[in-house]
Amino acid sequence: MEFLSSYKCYRLPSEDNIKDIFCQLAHQELVQRPRYVANCWSPILGSLKTREYFENESQLLSFYEQLKPTSKKVVKILHASPKNDAERNTFDHLKRYVKSLGGNVSAFLQFTTGASVLPDGKQIEVSFTQLSGLARNLVPIAHTRGLLLEMPSTCQCYNELVEEFSAILQEKSAWSFDIV
Repeated sequence: MEFLSSYKCYRLPSEDNIKDIFCQLAHQELVQRPRYVANCWSPILGSLKTREYFENESQLLSFYEQLKPTSKKVVKILHASPKNDAERNTFDHLKRYVKSLGGNVSAFLQFTTGASVLPDGKQIEVSFTQLSGLARNLVPIAHTRGLLLEMPSTCQCYNELVEEFSAILQEKSAWSFDIV
């Protein structure tokens, strides 16, 4: 009874009807539920057919390859307007770090954009924070909604940036999301 109730079947099984009950449950799980999901998604997926990259499989694969992240592609979408040498150095260190990620660049994208693929046609804006003394903040802050990465301009050397970003990217459970 416990097994049948997990499938919302409350009929009392007997030797005569157990085969019929299992056939009905199998039909419900293998045919009816998938069909219901397919019917729900059909209008949404049908509207995608009008887009050029969903016309055939090769165009879909080509579109997927365009969104597949590489270090070179990610460096191209980083955009900043450094105002002084410290900011220029930090931005150069950031680009150097992204290039060094190689195949692990998707973790960087996940942190900065919320997705592990390239944002289609968008850039990641890099801004710089001016903190010093005890308030010195070495932690990069990512705003995934606006694709904004706040970097401290107090980063003295490349190794500092690598150490901080590596710690962030390795500890995915520590990423916190503030809904403002």
